[in-house]
Amino acid sequence: MVLSMKITLISTSTFPADQGLRTLSACLEREGHEVLMIFLPLVEDYARVYTRLELKQVEKAAEGSKLIGIGAMESTTGRAKQLIDLFQQKKIPVVWGGPHPTFFPQRCFQYCDILAIGEAESAIIELANNIANEKDITKIKNLWVRQDGKEFINPVGPPVHDLDELAHPDYDIEDQLVLEKGKLIPFEEKHLGGMIFFQTERGCPQACSYCTNNIMRELYKGKGDLLRTHSVDYVIKELKRLKERFHSIGVFDLRDETFTVRSLNWIREFSKRYKEEIGIRFKCLAEPATMSAENISAEKIDLLVDAGLTDIIVGIQSGSDRLNKEVYNRFISAAQVLKCAKILNKHKGKLTVMYDIISSNPYETKEDILETIKLIRKLPPPFYLSVNNLIFFEGTPLYNKAKEDGLIKTYNDTAAMLNYWDRWKHIKLKKKNAYLNLVLNLMRGPCTKTRYGLLPTFIVDALIKDSMVDFNIKFKSPTSLVGEFVSVMDIMRESVAKPLYRSMPVSFKNWYDKVRYRA
Repeated sequence: MVLSMKITLISTSTFPADQGLRTLSACLEREGHEVLMIFLPLVEDYARVYTRLELKQVEKAAEGSKLIGIGAMESTTGRAKQLIDLFQQKKIPVVWGGPHPTFFPQRCFQYCDILAIGEAESAIIELANNIANEKDITKIKNLWVRQDGKEFINPVGPPVHDLDELAHPDYDIEDQLVLEKGKLIPFEEKHLGGMIFFQTERGCPQACSYCTNNIMRELYKGKGDLLRTHSVDYVIKELKRLKERFHSIGVFDLRDETFTVRSLNWIREFSKRYKEEIGIRFKCLAEPATMSAENISAEKIDLLVDAGLTDIIVGIQSGSDRLNKEVYNRFISAAQVLKCAKILNKHKGKLTVMYDIISSNPYETKEDILETIKLIRKLPPPFYLSVNNLIFFEGTPLYNKAKEDGLIKTYNDTAAMLNYWDRWKHIKLKKKNAYLNLVLNLMRGPCTKTRYGLLPTFIVDALIKDSMVDFNIKFKSPTSLVGEFVSVMDIMRESVAKPLYRSMPVSFKNWYDKVRYRA
């Protein structure tokens, strides 16, 4: 017989939609434990940590807990450490899980006596049960444990084969708390923001060199397939439950790595039932390799759009076949991208398409970036272009290569400390192809026949002419001047505390915001 106890699970994520923690809470409650979930989002600044008053409120709410679980990304590690210190000083067992401990366990083990590595639902359940029943916790798979001065490094067990075995995520918000304007208050439906992020699968079919999925692949090597999908029945039941529970929800954002990777039969069944039983719009992610078989892919998109798909994000990353294959380990060609774009464009007016690319990569040549820009010019408008400047995530193959090649000497060289909108800072840090990377970043935003982000189409074409490229490579001052101007504008636009941006003429701000930020 398992004794029950109070457990507090705390999310430091930017937005209170942590499906992983919610699933964990539901699994623990299914075992009979009493679980309190606390969401501590700080959306304005990754560097900001919790105040003493905020921590005091968390401490009070968690009174009586026999186990504290903390989830954190790398960007919120500082906040996680505060919470770990708070509860470990009170001699309460703390388990730290999520992406950061999984990817960097040696580093995190310095701060926390229990780490959960990888997919740890079964491990946390066993940990909770053993603590409740005063049993040994040092031999549980997926856990790193420090006890009585000794360290126990346990291997991961196999990943959950049948995802439907997991409990439905805990959205009983009446028993949950959220931090708002410095106060810990009861979680309300409004905190969901009218949208729920939901994953219907785990894993990714790709093994991109810049992605932390490679660390997961290595961690679970020989232990089972990481690409797994919930049944249609599980997904529809869950989305239907959430729609009926929260009447303000107007969209589901299905955050699978590649929604279109699943079979046509799965898509057919899902689309039919979603249209009949859910009936609100949804978003998803895709990539060209799963959409290049034109007949099958066209039918998949037809079905999904008919079911309610209104927004899709497609990962291109580069228009250079060389760079995708040799540097990114992505076996996706420009020809596949154009096939994919042709399929999606049939639904213009109903489907908003965003294409993701990566810029500011020191392994790119001038020719690689020009191929990317030229591919973007071939994509049928309208669409939205998302330009993401490269970050070298520690432990990935691309990070290891950059380290060996001397491109990374300190942590700052990884660009991990930069916000995504620090575009000119990324470009200056990488010290290569500044002019073309700036052009690419200026193209970010809504793209039509006449405009690419901030740039009119005829300006884009003029900027990538050989004579213009050669001139700006030779004379760097014009690039620097434009880059610094855009950097200042972005900083003022992103920080609501900057009075200078607010004091600018409304007509100028409206123009800048429209072409720069709105799809």
